[in-house]
Amino acid sequence: MIGETILHYKILEKLGEGGMGVVYKAEDTKLKREVAIKFLPKYISANEEERKRFEIEAQAAAALNHPNISTIHSIEDSDSEVFIVMEYIDGPELKKKIESEKLSIKETLDIIEQIAKGLLTAHQKGIIHRDIKSSNIMITNSGQVKIMDFGLAKVKGTTLITKIGLTIGTAAYMSPEQARSESIDHRTDIWSMGVILYEMLSGKLPFRGDFEQAIIYSILNEEPESISSIRKDIPVKLEQIIQKLLNKNPNLRYQSVDELLKELKELRNKTGVQAKSEIDKTIAVLPFENISPDKETDYFADGLAEELIITLSRIKEVSVVARTNSMRFKGTNKDISTIGRELGVRYIMAGSVRKFKDDLRISVQMIEVNKGIQLWGETYKGKLADIFDIQEKVSKEIADTMMLKLSPVEKVELTKKPTLNAEAFDCYLRGRNFLLNRTKNNLDFAILLFQKAVELDSRFASAYAGLGEAYGAMYRDFDRQETWLDKALEVSLKALMYDSSLSEAYASLGLAYFGKNELDQALTATRKAIELDPNNSNAYWILSRIYHSTDRDKEAIEALEKVVSINPNFFTAYDDLEMYCERIGDIQKYNNVLQTVISIVPKYLIQHPEDTYRRMAYAVTLAKVGKTIEAKMEGEKALDLSPDDTIMMYYGACLYARLGEKKEAIRLLGDSIKSGYENYEWIKRDPDFNSIRNEPSYIELMKDK
Repeated sequence: MIGETILHYKILEKLGEGGMGVVYKAEDTKLKREVAIKFLPKYISANEEERKRFEIEAQAAAALNHPNISTIHSIEDSDSEVFIVMEYIDGPELKKKIESEKLSIKETLDIIEQIAKGLLTAHQKGIIHRDIKSSNIMITNSGQVKIMDFGLAKVKGTTLITKIGLTIGTAAYMSPEQARSESIDHRTDIWSMGVILYEMLSGKLPFRGDFEQAIIYSILNEEPESISSIRKDIPVKLEQIIQKLLNKNPNLRYQSVDELLKELKELRNKTGVQAKSEIDKTIAVLPFENISPDKETDYFADGLAEELIITLSRIKEVSVVARTNSMRFKGTNKDISTIGRELGVRYIMAGSVRKFKDDLRISVQMIEVNKGIQLWGETYKGKLADIFDIQEKVSKEIADTMMLKLSPVEKVELTKKPTLNAEAFDCYLRGRNFLLNRTKNNLDFAILLFQKAVELDSRFASAYAGLGEAYGAMYRDFDRQETWLDKALEVSLKALMYDSSLSEAYASLGLAYFGKNELDQALTATRKAIELDPNNSNAYWILSRIYHSTDRDKEAIEALEKVVSINPNFFTAYDDLEMYCERIGDIQKYNNVLQTVISIVPKYLIQHPEDTYRRMAYAVTLAKVGKTIEAKMEGEKALDLSPDDTIMMYYGACLYARLGEKKEAIRLLGDSIKSGYENYEWIKRDPDFNSIRNEPSYIELMKDK
């Protein structure tokens, strides 16, 4: 099979084989990336029960979004071959790592905590892995744990398809109840973590035998050799944790992974064996101060900071504070130590930019927050065309100072120049500035500037990605015409053709696929966007829409909460949060969202009085909390400013339906439809129209729709 191409996947090499399939490394020739693909064996593919189990792996894992769980891209079917396309992990299995080296207690705790965090997410979604073992755990070259193979997963609420009396899992890691083929819950995974923890510390399994039944007998009837008798440096508390994990009575084990994580934290605090601290490798890039004679060049200073954030975010070993969180300190008088504590980072990057015509002077410094010392500082002078070399030097200095272990790909990322055309880059930075300050007028300007950038450099991937994001934002916030999706699809694919590492391009691609109701492709693209940039709030919003469209509103809400935690001014996310919380009946959360909107939007409207869409959405929120007079006043002001706008008519219909003015609501809804609004499925679901559903004129309006 090596060298063959199935669909658009070229098989490169065999990675492994097990009872549930053969895994190969392959090249996705469409998206130009390496993936792992797992084939269902032919002798199983014809068996409906076994094939169903294989599909459960994809469904279970695809429902999970966590850095310690391997990403499932898609499930494919080609002729008689059925296979899952997964994230390719460049690193060893934990089992091989255990066999090749003695793990320190610190490294062991780092690994087991990451496994626990991944499983906690799965358990919270009702998914039990049932086959946790060291060969199902991968360690990336940067030390990140990835849980693999949800092929034996049991999903809460589904029928267990395993035949009665058939044990599922790998014998040495089975819990006693699993070995007896009894009903199991999440505590079977907790037992398996105990086996892995014992294995990492001792180099051998707690329950052994020459054949499967001997191992099962040991699990059911024997106690493992004391870990402290094998290894003398084991803290007493750690041995107690292992004993509790491996208690044969599930009621006497840890009852949740969260309970285990709390005890591991206590262990670290008592012993001084600190975790691989996230704060050790965390940095915030503050907005650069613009000291140029022309203050209109703020876009350039802000753009340089954002470019650094994007570049550093591609390095897996470092955690970079999202732009929206660091930007709130623009122009602040707070000292570096205070900012660092508020952001929870060890390092802060700050600087200033002076741009006059074609001349540049950029000063940067890197500060260690806790010690309050400058680790390095430098001033770079040159022409606009030198900006790319300056950015590369700054990125390398940051990586060296933080002692980051860069993969070969990451080293290339630091040296990669987005364009060699300084004018195109300047247009791109201007476009980003308009795009990030999102109003309809600003999006119009952003689109013109990105188009100019790609005219100047037809291979400028980031500019195409910005254009895709702008088209998607126009569709998302202002004009639900499919033409925007068509444009977003075209330029996003072009961006990825020139650079397959652009998170924003995958996000706009995901939105385009979603708008065309191609949900599998949308989910794959969106998850890739998040994988490349965990701070991509736009991608999380698209993910929420995908979840909502498949009636997974609780997961949609979780995704939206992630959106607003990254970007508190992502107003569309609040609109959706209101709707979804109302739909599932979470009244407390619904009211909290309403109050948040009422507290933050007025300040925005003072700064952006021209944003009639946000004003109308705010009016709808006011109506929801009973502020009828204010709601009507804001709504009428918005309609007066944009009387012929399709989306404005639709929002106006929502407002008047909330206010109980049914006749006006139905009139505006009808005008919106005549003007081109055709998303009838959403109209039928929109909770804003609950008050007019039974009105004869509404029924007539929606007839045959």
